[in-house]
Amino acid sequence: MSMRQSLQYFVPRNLRHGRRLPVYTDFRSGGAQCFILIKNIQGNTPALAKDLSDTLFDPADPSASRMRVEQHSNRLVIKGARPDWKDRVVSWLRERGF
Repeated sequence: MSMRQSLQYFVPRNLRHGRRLPVYTDFRSGGAQCFILIKNIQGNTPALAKDLSDTLFDPADPSASRMRVEQHSNRLVIKGARPDWKDRVVSWLRERGF
């Protein structure tokens, strides 16, 4: 059984944009705040939020303490992010078979 099959959630690729994962960067407050959005989540969104919070960064990394993951229906919003975190989130999803 692959890792993706054992997970309670699924993040489908966007068919209209070159089969990319639906991970986006959003800037607000004149660019002072950066958010990373994961859209179109299927299944257990809270489980994805917990897995992401627990494993995206090493607990000793200062970035881990800044990260806040909020769930909104079928999407997650990562607050306290930096623009380069998008690549990290995409890599994290790819490692899990998405």
